[in-house]
Amino acid sequence: MTRRRRRLVGLFGLIVLLVLWGFFAVGAGYFFLGSESWAVRMAYYAIAGAGWLPFALPIVTFMAKVE
Repeated sequence: MTRRRRRLVGLFGLIVLLVLWGFFAVGAGYFFLGSESWAVRMAYYAIAGAGWLPFALPIVTFMAKVE
């Protein structure tokens, strides 16, 4: 697979990951976060917002692989 094609596949993979993670994080926060405190919600969304990074690392590694 050429480098250009790997980057294209990785781009679509990252977009799908971000959309699914966003739906999951917002849905979980809406249904399971019982606190009305803005500080608790802000902390949850900060942690949930950074939670997709470990899952994106293999995709980025795949995209950067040299032939």
